Amino acid sequence: MSTESEPERDELSSMKVSELRQMCSDRGLLVSGKKDVLINRLLGSEEPEVDAAEESSPESENIDHAIDKMLARVRGEESEEEPEAEEEPEEVTEPESIEAEIIEAEIIETQPEPEPELEPEPEPEDDPEDDPWFSGVIASEDSDLVLDEEDDEDEPSVVINLPSIAGLKENWQIAASVGVVVLLVGAAAVFLIQPDPAFSARPLRYGDHMDFTVSGTTVAVTGEEMVGYIRDSTSPTLDDVCSELSATVSGGTGSVTLRKGDSSEIFHPMDSDFEGTVMALDAYGRQRLTVEQTLTHDLSVDLEGKVRNGEDCTSTGWIREDNTLVSNSMSWRDITTRSTVRTDTQLNLVDSDGSLTSARAVVFGAGELGSVGDLASLLLFPLTPIELYAFFGDTVLTKGLSSNDDITWDSDWRWSVGSEINTDDHGLVTQVSIFHYEIGRCLGHAQIDILVKSGNPWPVKQEVDIVIDKTLEGSNCNFVGSSLNEVLPDGRITIVATITETASNSGSQSAQWGSSYAGSPGSGEDVPGGQTQWGYAMPDHSDQRDFDLEAAVDCLLANHSTTDAAVALETGGYVWQAAYTTDEWNLSWVRDDDSAGWIILGARDSGCNLVDQDDYDEGTTVWSRDAIPDTLSLEKLEQRVLTESRYPDLEQHISSSSSSMWDESVSYGYRLSVSEANEVLDSLVGDAGDGQVNVAGSRTWQESGREHTVSFAMNAESSRMVAWYHTSLPA
Repeated sequence: MSTESEPERDELSSMKVSELRQMCSDRGLLVSGKKDVLINRLLGSEEPEVDAAEESSPESENIDHAIDKMLARVRGEESEEEPEAEEEPEEVTEPESIEAEIIEAEIIETQPEPEPELEPEPEPEDDPEDDPWFSGVIASEDSDLVLDEEDDEDEPSVVINLPSIAGLKENWQIAASVGVVVLLVGAAAVFLIQPDPAFSARPLRYGDHMDFTVSGTTVAVTGEEMVGYIRDSTSPTLDDVCSELSATVSGGTGSVTLRKGDSSEIFHPMDSDFEGTVMALDAYGRQRLTVEQTLTHDLSVDLEGKVRNGEDCTSTGWIREDNTLVSNSMSWRDITTRSTVRTDTQLNLVDSDGSLTSARAVVFGAGELGSVGDLASLLLFPLTPIELYAFFGDTVLTKGLSSNDDITWDSDWRWSVGSEINTDDHGLVTQVSIFHYEIGRCLGHAQIDILVKSGNPWPVKQEVDIVIDKTLEGSNCNFVGSSLNEVLPDGRITIVATITETASNSGSQSAQWGSSYAGSPGSGEDVPGGQTQWGYAMPDHSDQRDFDLEAAVDCLLANHSTTDAAVALETGGYVWQAAYTTDEWNLSWVRDDDSAGWIILGARDSGCNLVDQDDYDEGTTVWSRDAIPDTLSLEKLEQRVLTESRYPDLEQHISSSSSSMWDESVSYGYRLSVSEANEVLDSLVGDAGDGQVNVAGSRTWQESGREHTVSFAMNAESSRMVAWYHTSLPA
């Protein structure tokens, strides 16, 4: 390098990776690689070959995972008036830690044309690093809370795992594989609840109802890595299973119903014309007029697979028959926007030994978690009747018509209409074939064949055939598909399922979709302001804690000034993660050289006690003070969570007998998510690289011989509740 080029190198070195990539793009150069590679490329220096070992480094893996997460959530585009937050994956391993992983992903979707185009396409999320969230603070059982924020600026979306799941790595492929088991096997995890895709020979009416049978349904998972994800997430049920696992629905029934509400469920006197709608509380605890739908399943499930002998997988077969899974999922969609306000799902599993496991998940804005284009929701498709009108709209399905003929079609789901046939059970029906374009050229195939009947809002028959396998990547797989493939676990998921209508009733009054109503909350209504900048940490200011976060930081600097944590804060660092439990704070810090660690401080009459401390592994997080958004205080957010009228079913489990106070066993804290991977996201999707902050809380207790856990997650910038869940397991 000549001396006259050194100033130019210095100038480039001071720039962000995203800026360097943009410069490369403007000059027609490749945009891949680390910062020094990009600088050399811009200066015209030769680039050394990067070997496979370098490509698979933790840093590159983190970036790949971040991209996947970003792409995972594209399909659920909920709007709830307030912009929603996104998040990035960051998780780290910590001894005796209870994990609450905050993952974010947002993307501006690029819609493909009917012909195959090589363009970015949404894929699910992930980031499989263990996280020290609540590490050392919650001295109780493992509890995973993974939230994933995505579309619309700060609209979060969430994936929640039940507390017994200790080893689950949160990424899309795990959500997909475990999601199958949740639905068909009743494993201890709750993911996407009730997809919001749709199709319809006519718009839905109040009183529409369909009963159906479930038959020919099997989920088969092969490959030790793929099976391992499910085994870890369902412990101890599947502890001995290895290499192969299948779940077969030996028999089952289900139903879907659109309930007609009565006049007492309309809360505003000027909205009396909207009889049939139902009041539902949204993510901010505000009242909305909605359409209520209930989806139920009652399934008999048989499990089988190979078992381990110690650490070795054997050829010995394992079988567990006659497990019963009953699920009831209610969803509420705003009458004006048709967006999902809330989904409330209850699962009850009775295994072959008669042991009952119950789980309830309440997800706000569930459309983000269950739109047609998302792979994880795809795996719930088999037992969920497609709502036809929402998928096809007013399209008249005639023989030979396909999505290629519709220039407005903007989904990766492609379709074609076959012949009309006469069936013994349903009379004249039309055959429609649907397939997922990107999955078909990158990961296997996803085929759905349906029979639609005039006047029916759901198919009278739905057959699903899905194969997901990374070894099936074809030569036409684009960048997004290839990136997703790299993080897929080794193995294959195969799903076949059939649901068939047995009886149905048509309602008489159409839902008033698109209508404005007087009681609708205005933009920004009942959403708090007063966001403030951080100092050393997120502002607390709570009068519930004598030893609040400000007191903990002040004590750290005054009484433990030689610790790495104190030195980091005094030299420009900050607390990127903190959790409080019974007079102890667990503080995770980072400094401007990206070194990071944690320290636990306990309250005492004078000062504070240093309980424990340690460093994180290199690459756990990065220092990026400019990326920290302004947030509300911990005190303002906890006030909203503890207001009974906003989240009544949650509040009863986490509050004390005193009004608006935490139960003493609740753990509460926050996490900032930002990493080098954000620079990649920033270069692709605008503001996706900004840091994101969420608060989360959890409580575990025993009652009547059962162990209960309740957890929640809320966006710290907007106070939007993401989700909460409650599990009940045998103690």
